[in-house]
Amino acid sequence: MKKISLHRPLLSAVTGAALLAACGGGGSSLPLDPLVGGTDIPVSATTSSAGAFAFVNGLAGSPDNTAEPLTVGDAVLATSETDEPDASV
Repeated sequence: MKKISLHRPLLSAVTGAALLAACGGGGSSLPLDPLVGGTDIPVSATTSSAGAFAFVNGLAGSPDNTAEPLTVGDAVLATSETDEPDASV
């Protein structure tokens, strides 16, 4: 009876998994929700104050000072008179 070695198939599977993991992610900084028409502002930033805060916080935290300017158009960020202030700020 011939002995079957699992070393080569196991090594191939691990290498393939590592290559697939390295290709994932994309690194896109675009928001996941749709943009307001004709702007670079996500819809969530115009519909809730939490969405607006998350959007602005993401922009402020970006180390890329050479990024293209945002197209704002007629978009207006949401505000709230009832939401509690964020204590982490």
